[in-house]
Amino acid sequence: MNKQILKLCSMLVGLGLSASVWAGNVVMIVNKENHNNVNRRLVVKIYKGEAKLWGSGGAIEALSLPQDSPETNEFCNEILGKKLIHMKLLWSQMMFSGHGVPPREVASDEDVKKRVSNNVNAIGFIKASSLDGSVKAVIK
Repeated sequence: MNKQILKLCSMLVGLGLSASVWAGNVVMIVNKENHNNVNRRLVVKIYKGEAKLWGSGGAIEALSLPQDSPETNEFCNEILGKKLIHMKLLWSQMMFSGHGVPPREVASDEDVKKRVSNNVNAIGFIKASSLDGSVKAVIK
């Protein structure tokens, strides 16, 4: 009995470690000159279309990788706490109702970094392995 409990505990610890490593594959980035307090709650509001301006007053430009990318799926699940299909529906409703615009889709991590580094009001997500000094990580 004790061996079974020990084995179960070992499996659960292993699963927990795997999940934490997997959850760290996507990082939120902003321009290095963006000094707004960016946390998960604000990111959720931005990507749900509920926050359109930074605290400093600039219009937020939300960026997204292609919807079929593994990073977009992970971003929705791990950072937004929603399934990608739910976010797609929300973004479609925003667009067709005229109550907002979905995030601007760009082709690659490099494209996200380029837009973010050139626009103090831009925010996006990339693979953690693509992070470099051209942008600032705000949520890992």
